[in-house]
Amino acid sequence: MIFQKIPHQLYYLLELTALFLGFFLVFLFSPNLILQFIIMFVMLSLYAIIGALHHRIHHTLRRRVMVEYILISLLIFAIFLFLNIDKF
Repeated sequence: MIFQKIPHQLYYLLELTALFLGFFLVFLFSPNLILQFIIMFVMLSLYAIIGALHHRIHHTLRRRVMVEYILISLLIFAIFLFLNIDKF
């Protein structure tokens, strides 16, 4: 397998990098709401995939872990919608 057991900190760093890069791109493309939606979808999907891979490789992937990643992603997306409600 390409991904072997690597330190947990690297997974956390990858997740944080994906989130920070995504938020930077959302800020950078703030006039274009459609592009922001696409960036948010890709960023939050990447966040959940990296988290799932991390737990899968370390044999700790459970349904509640995936639900947690999905709920956190939905919460971030809801905050994004709330902050951009005036653009609709």
